[in-house]
Amino acid sequence: MKQSLRRLAAAVVLACSSGVVLAGPVILGGDDLTDHGTRSGGTTISGQNNEGWLYIEKAVGNVLSSQTRAGTLTHDIVALGSADSTALGGNAGAGIHFAALELGKSVLYLDGATAINQFFANLASGVVNPGMLWFSGTGAANNLDSLEGAALTANAAAINAFGASGGGIMAHGSGTVAYGWLSALLPGIIATGGCNSTGATLTAAGQAAFPGLSNSDIDANAGPCHNSFSGDFGGLTTLAFDGNQRSYIIGGGAGTVIQCGQPGQPPCTNNVPEPGSLPLALLAVTGLFV
Repeated sequence: MKQSLRRLAAAVVLACSSGVVLAGPVILGGDDLTDHGTRSGGTTISGQNNEGWLYIEKAVGNVLSSQTRAGTLTHDIVALGSADSTALGGNAGAGIHFAALELGKSVLYLDGATAINQFFANLASGVVNPGMLWFSGTGAANNLDSLEGAALTANAAAINAFGASGGGIMAHGSGTVAYGWLSALLPGIIATGGCNSTGATLTAAGQAAFPGLSNSDIDANAGPCHNSFSGDFGGLTTLAFDGNQRSYIIGGGAGTVIQCGQPGQPPCTNNVPEPGSLPLALLAVTGLFV
């Protein structure tokens, strides 16, 4: 075990010294907490996000703190599938609006399949350089429709490349509208299972990947869930179980890859024995969690 840790540490040091770009953090939930969130105290910074929107605020803050995109960011967050909104509840665009307000971050809103497709063309050409992609999910007002979901699926390779380049990814929802793009990258994953948020718990990996999140931020206190994940997770791991011990939130911290283990893909690391004695800096680099 000690020799394995030494080899892993040496590989991390080599990767850092070689200027290797780390993949970004990923958090994919089978939730519609966009719908089950509210804003109290008004639309200014003096207000407060509650329930599902508080989860979005905390999770987005964690994702942005560990994204590693090179160059100057043109936007902190790109909201895919929502127009801007200041509604006080039940609206996906408002959920990310107020999360960004609390975090002091900028948002580019892309509503409609045409806008989504154009964004990925602009991303490829370097016109835009965001820190993270946020997928508005399903189940709320002002979120993904079937055409927008199809546009995301058509751009699955670009989404994967964005994450591999250090960009953060966060998504909500269920079914092919929300996760057709994920199934295109991982054909063996099943993203249509049931879900029970009562008794949902963060795993050790979830706690390490997203400091500051607690069980109350993702369980029935925040709102219900409708989807769980099973099958081939690729480079992703379980961040939270629902009350029935199904994988309700999957992903990982900095260094997380989605496609892995196949020819031409990076190796999967989420099944490596837990390196409890590694310093936190190495854990962040390798994407391994204690």
